[in-house]
Amino acid sequence: ALGALGAGRGWVEDRVDTLREGRDAILDALSPLGETVGGSGAMYVMARLPGGTDDRDFASRLIERHGVAVIPGSFCGLPGWIRVCYSNLPPDLCKIAAGRLKGGIVELIADKTET
Repeated sequence: ALGALGAGRGWVEDRVDTLREGRDAILDALSPLGETVGGSGAMYVMARLPGGTDDRDFASRLIERHGVAVIPGSFCGLPGWIRVCYSNLPPDLCKIAAGRLKGGIVELIADKTET
């Protein structure tokens, strides 16, 4: 924080712009789920999974089938949700991760509509 203050407002604004690209990609990936919380002041977004989806099972499925990791909402006190952080990847890699995440979400929704 002290380094950011010393570097000035321009440096901070550049970092926020970098985060914005990742946030936008993640919000797009989560859009099929409908309900999201966060992303405006935090470096993560929470998204509600379709009814009856076990958040831990879905998080494992994303890793195994799509090569992307999220935090199960139950680890944060919100079972049935997922938490997605977008601050630890450069924008180009965040966009790749968002594409994988969206693929997993679309697959989940398709599976839910078949049952």
